[in-house]
Amino acid sequence: MVKVDTIEGTVDDVLWYHYDLAGDVLYLRLSAHRDAPTYAEESDDGFLLLRREDADDVVGITVVNWWKRFGKGNLPDSIHELELAIEPWAKKLAA
Repeated sequence: MVKVDTIEGTVDDVLWYHYDLAGDVLYLRLSAHRDAPTYAEESDDGFLLLRREDADDVVGITVVNWWKRFGKGNLPDSIHELELAIEPWAKKLAA
């Protein structure tokens, strides 16, 4: 039996995501700034906003307890369904 602990991918080659299923942590980063040095600050919603060290632009977000807070029901057992749940977050960050 195969067990997956994390999934990782990109949305429209614009956004990179990494989801830690065991820890329920979603990491999103604009692909163009994936390796840029950043610092984090907590938002009013409890997210960690990742800002570029050299420009203060938001280039990523980390959401702890993502599925627990924003998912519906049990975690999907399909990677495709999980990616569909991640896509709206990607669009928010890319906007």
